[in-house]
Amino acid sequence: PQVNIPTGQWKDGLFDIFSAGFFHPSVVCGFCFTQIGMGQLMQRLRLNWLGEGGEDESAKISFKIVLTLVICYTVFTVSLELAEAAQYYYNIPAYIPSLKFIGGVLFTIYSIIALMRVRESVRAKYSIPETRFAGCEDAVYSAACSCCVVAQIARHTGEYETYKGSYFSDTGMAPGTPQIV
Repeated sequence: PQVNIPTGQWKDGLFDIFSAGFFHPSVVCGFCFTQIGMGQLMQRLRLNWLGEGGEDESAKISFKIVLTLVICYTVFTVSLELAEAAQYYYNIPAYIPSLKFIGGVLFTIYSIIALMRVRESVRAKYSIPETRFAGCEDAVYSAACSCCVVAQIARHTGEYETYKGSYFSDTGMAPGTPQIV
């Protein structure tokens, strides 16, 4: 058996978010854990943690790398929040807000660029043309509605009509689901 993925056009629209179900893993991961959902897609599509194709070792563990980045960023921001909360408002060292801002900007840039590359890879692999924003559709959608992009790619590559999704797997698919060829 193999997963049948449509070519030539998206399986459904960017905003057809609930087509697989309201609490489906593609929805929950797309909206609540966008970067983790992106990591699952990278693993499913055999892309590395930067969203680039290849059969190297990093493509085999891309989900774990992205999950580690998300955990590190979360620890970083929570640590800065705790350090800030321990100070009186007028005594907060200037470096704390600066570090929070720089960390947030860097993580956001990584997330947008990596997701843009994942979307580009899916469009190239399945011959899906751009329909809007010629030349920059992937960047625009990844920046404007990353949760919708993650959910759309998950639905497109998941064949949820046949195979179950999973919240807690490297690929977002249930164990035993065939890999994408």
